[in-house]
Parts: sequence; structure tokens; C-alpha cells
Amino acid sequence: MIRLFLRFWCGFRVDGREHEPRHGPLLVVCNHVSDLDPLVVGAALRRPVNYMAKVELFKHPLLRWWVTACGAFPVRRGEPDRQALRTARGILERGGALVMFPEGTRGTGRQLRPAEPGAALLALWTRATILPVAIIGTDEVLGRGAHRLSRRPISVRLGPPLVVNGAASPKPDRGQIESLGETFMGELGRLLAG
Repeated sequence: MIRLFLRFWCGFRVDGREHEPRHGPLLVVCNHVSDLDPLVVGAALRRPVNYMAKVELFKHPLLRWWVTACGAFPVRRGEPDRQALRTARGILERGGALVMFPEGTRGTGRQLRPAEPGAALLALWTRATILPVAIIGTDEVLGRGAHRLSRRPISVRLGPPLVVNGAASPKPDRGQIESLGETFMGELGRLLAG
């Protein structure tokens, strides 16, 4: 339903679908500029996905039902949330797909913030394939503080998957985490610029 609505209202387009792995643990890393982004990336991918979502979204019963039905689970931002990391790790270890917004919060336009360590840490723990996904136009359809949808185009670009080499690392060091974060954020920047 969401995909059909996006096509009708926003001329929704997805480029690079051939890059999406059909099987195995998949960590999808995306830029984040709008509250629409989780729905848009879920509509762009063929696989069912799970999401980390800020714990505030789970306070209202109706909203909690909706985000849970969409595959989300809560994460406390601004502090290490071990329960959220265990949930995310379990999804990947079972071969599932997990969407993360590694900047940790919504940004503005095509400027990317540095990655928080969580996505890289999960990839190093599980050796999940990383799929960079750039979302373009959602900030013009539903920007920060907007109460109605504007009719503007939305496109999604899937980049080539990144494979984390070597054995799973139970305790990756800070250098490994930062290097991997810089790698996938660089790929996201390239997709946004292209």
C-alpha cells in the first residue's frame, strides 16, 4: 500500500535494486532527513526489514502498535542501549535485515553527520553485509515541523553492498568501528551526490 501511495503521490523511484542481497544478514544504512524515511526505505526494499526507532515513538499506544507492526523496536538515544543492541544483533544473526540511520537523528538536506558507532559495531560483531541506501526528497515532502505532505518527487538509491572481511569480532576496537563508519558514510555521500 505504501509503495503504491508513494508512486502515485511522489513519483517514487528506486535505482540500484540489483544491489540488494536476497538472503543472509543485511544491515541497511541510510541517511535520515524526514519522519517518512523508515516507510520509504521499507517500500524500496524487497525483503522484510526491522528498524531501530527512538523510544519516544512507543509511548502512545496507537503509535506503538503502528511502529511495532512495521517491524520497529525501541532504542534509547544518547546512551548505550544494550537491550536494543541485543535485539538488533539477534535479527542479524538469524539472517534478517535491519535498517539503521547511523547519524542517530534527522539531518538537513544532503549534509551527512558522522556515524554513531552502533551500525559499525553490529556489522563487525555479525559480519552482516552492509547496504548503503540514499533517500532523496523526503525532506521536501514532509520536512521537520510540517503537518501535511507536499507533492514532490522521492527517489531512493541503493549502492553496491559492502562486505566486512574476516571473522566476526566480539570486541572490535575503536579504530575498526570508526574506519567502517567512515567507509559506509562515504558511500552514502557518493550516492547522495550522484
